[in-house]
Parts: sequence; structure tokens; C-alpha cells
Amino acid sequence: MSKILLIIISVFTVTSIFAKSPHGEEFKIDCVNCHITSNWEQMNPRKFNHNKTKFPLVGQHNTVDCRKCHPTLEFAKAKMQCVDCHKDMHEGTVSRDCERCHLPKSWIVSNVKQIHQQVGFALEGSHATADCGLCHKSASLLRFENIGTDCYSCHKDKYVGTFGSPNDHKKLGFGTDCFRCHNMTGHDWTSIGNGFEHGLFPLTGGHKIDCIKCHTTGEYGTKLSTSCVSCHLAKYNATTNPNHVTAKFPTTCETCHTTANWTTSTFDHSSYFPIKNGSHNVSCTTCHTNASNYAIFTCLTASCHRNAHNQNQGSQGCYSCHRNARGGD
Repeated sequence: MSKILLIIISVFTVTSIFAKSPHGEEFKIDCVNCHITSNWEQMNPRKFNHNKTKFPLVGQHNTVDCRKCHPTLEFAKAKMQCVDCHKDMHEGTVSRDCERCHLPKSWIVSNVKQIHQQVGFALEGSHATADCGLCHKSASLLRFENIGTDCYSCHKDKYVGTFGSPNDHKKLGFGTDCFRCHNMTGHDWTSIGNGFEHGLFPLTGGHKIDCIKCHTTGEYGTKLSTSCVSCHLAKYNATTNPNHVTAKFPTTCETCHTTANWTTSTFDHSSYFPIKNGSHNVSCTTCHTNASNYAIFTCLTASCHRNAHNQNQGSQGCYSCHRNARGGD
């Protein structure tokens, strides 16, 4: 009787030992999902579907030997952070969130522009083609220390290089916020930026041009004249419809023109004759047929009032009664 009891206890003990999973007490997956009965070390061709776990095997992870990530047979203890398996080659100079830059498919960073956009420094213009090492001095060592995103932190030499020149930025009161005058999306320093505060001469419409167009000598210390003819005298002299010179038009161009469009006249005709009433919204030369004197006008052209009454009174006669451009007024 004692022998039978000893055999039962031994069988129970051996069974309990072998029934315990080497993968941990919490491991609930059926053994046949991974093993075959003839040899525990030979895996079942159906294999375990790793993609149903919290760590799908994609990219290079799909070809790594299981033991690389699971050094023990307790799979629940496997770590899932990149830095748990991969050495931080950047030595703490960037985020430990490797997936911001790297993908399992390859270590090569393919979203450099997107990363810079996220940190508030878009790679545009010359910055899009610049060598990384020009800004990240330790890039060759795979270290990317946090650097300033202001222009001056990289372009101090350009700013200081103006000292003693006619464009001495410090003497002229130019700040170190370079983008006020220089355009980050451009490919050279001459491209205008967000808009330099131009005081009494705002750079709007046709005046929003490269600085060198007006500051032809490249020297910005001397204030330029704000009168239109200081830049546009040639246009004034060359205009023939109507001829500004012979008509003795004033050179205060803003009386008729805006910076938006030279061809659109803004001359206020209402104090003389409200041409927008009736059918009088016509070109200047329709009524002012004498290009040398715009004080002279006619109402009796072939296309207008040639057959009007009291023509013996002339155009001045028409105007004496019809000052508001409507019949009977």
C-alpha cells in the first residue's frame, strides 16, 4: 500500500513540474500554436501570430531572431521601447521617442522637413538645401544639440560683417530679427522678408519690391525722396494718353494713381463734373480733346451731344445749365 501511495505522489509531482509553463504563469496560449509534439524545439509551421500583439512585427523586426527580443522564455517580460533594444546613438541630444524620426523599415530618416516643421523651423529657401552640419555642428557624431531657431544664432557673422560699411546694421538701427527684411524662403539675402516697417512710405502694391530697386546704390543710410517723380519721372514724361507734359498735369501722381495699378485713375472729378452720373463714365480724351490743356472740354462730339439744343452756346453753355451731368439739372 505504501508503495502505491509513493508512486501516485511521484507521478503527481512529476506531472505538476512538467505541466508548469516555462513562459510564465500568465501565459495562456495553447502550446500547439507554436510547438509540435515530436520535438518541442521545432516550431509549428503555423507559428504564433505576433501581429495580434501590442508589437506587430513589421519592417526589419520581421526578420530578427526571437531571442534578440526575448532573451528568456517569459514573453510577457519583453520590453517594447526602442531604447530597450537599441543604443541611443544621439547620446540624449534628441527625444527618446525614436519613432519621431525612424521607422522599423529603415534607420534612414525620411521626414527631416516634417520634423523641422514640428519644432517651429521650416526648411524653406536656402535652408532646404543647406548641409545639416552647418547648423548642427556635431551632426557628424550623430549628436543634435538643441540650437536656437532665431536668425542671429546662425547668421551673426553676416550681421557683424556690415559694421563699418554704408549699411552698418547696428548704426542704422536694424535689429537682429533678420526676417523682417530678409526672406527665409528666398535663396539670397536680397529677397525682402515679412515687410520692413517703412514709416511714412508703406511698401504696398507696386512698391512691395526688392529694396535694391529704389536703393540702387545698395546703401540704405540715406533717406530717399518720397515724391513719386523721384522714381517715376520717366513714366510721367512718356505717357501720351493723355500726354501729361503737354496737359501740364501736376507731378503729384497720387492725385490720380494708386500703388495698386497705374492704369486705374482715382482722380476725383466730382468737384468739377460728376462723370459717373448718366453716361459720362468715359475715357478722359472723349471730352478733353485738347491734350495740351485739360481746362478745355467739349460736350459736342459726334458720339455725344452734337445735336443738342442751343449749340450756339458751346460746351460752356451746356455746362452752365447741366452741372450735375443729368439732363434738366
